[in-house]
Parts: sequence; structure tokens; C-alpha cells
Amino acid sequence: MALDLTWDLFVVVFFLVIIAYSFIIGKNQTMKVIISTYVAILASDGVGSIIEKYLVGSNPLIQIFTVDNLTSALIILKIAIFVFTIVLLATRGGFDINLDEEKSTFLYLAMTSMYGILSAGLIVSTILIYTSGVSMIEGTVDLTNTIIYPVYQSSFLVKQMINHSHTWFSLPAIALIFSSFTSKA
Repeated sequence: MALDLTWDLFVVVFFLVIIAYSFIIGKNQTMKVIISTYVAILASDGVGSIIEKYLVGSNPLIQIFTVDNLTSALIILKIAIFVFTIVLLATRGGFDINLDEEKSTFLYLAMTSMYGILSAGLIVSTILIYTSGVSMIEGTVDLTNTIIYPVYQSSFLVKQMINHSHTWFSLPAIALIFSSFTSKA
């Protein structure tokens, strides 16, 4: 049996790792990761935009970056800020999530799976958008002249994750709102 290393395989494995991790940490901590991811998106987009505008733009205020490929440097910086912020807030964040416990094991597994899938979709789609060199928040994504375009063209799952990134962005928030209405406390 030959296994081809493809971007589709990468996306599936990344999803499975995040879902498995969601079962390890539980439903409440997974929701904390989702909220931390939203804050990380705002932080990395904001800092990336500030650096791009004021430090490496057409008329930088301060000439700090003398890297040959500024786009790659900004992509790496945004992804690093994104991952660092998620880890920092999920482990050291000063907030707790306390969702109601399900009475049945099946319902617990279903809810934990759902939050794990939503968390994975949000994180993977955000990393793919950042890899393309554009903002997660700004809106329309034209990948034609981006680094990720060849991967986008060749990978079904990468294409779906990028094309539906706004869906992945909004579904966890909708789930959180729904959980708030169904919670007894």
C-alpha cells in the first residue's frame, strides 16, 4: 500500500489531531481554545497589518526588515503570533468556560466531536488563509498571485477550506451562542 503525501492528507491529519486533542482536554477547554483562536485571529491580523503598513510598506516609518522576501516573513510572523496567542490564552488565559455536562455518554461524545471539528476547521482555515498572505478579516480572497495558489489548485480540501473560510469562522461563534441559550446556568 503506497501512501502519497498530499495537502489533502495534511488537512485530514491536522483535523484528526485537533479533534483527538479536543477529547483529551474536554468540551470546556475546547471551547476555550475556540475563543482563544478568535482573539488570536484579531491579534495576528492586527499586528501583521501594522507591521506591513508602518514598517515594510512603500514608505516605512522605520526600516527594520531587510528580508529579501517580505511576504514570506509577514506570513511566518502572522502564523507565529496566531499559534502563540492560542497557546498562551488557552493555557494561561484568565477565563474559564463551564458548559453544562451532558447526561448521556453519546451526547457528550457528539458535543465534544462537534466542538473539536469546529475548532479544527477554524484553525486550519485560518492558517491556510494566512499562508496565502491575505487577512482573515478583510474579506474577499484572490489567491491568483499568492504563494499557496498551486496548492489551492491541486488540493480539493485546501480549496474547500479556503473557499469556505468565512463559514468556518462563523460556525464556532454560532455554536457558542447556541450553547449559551441551552445552558441552565
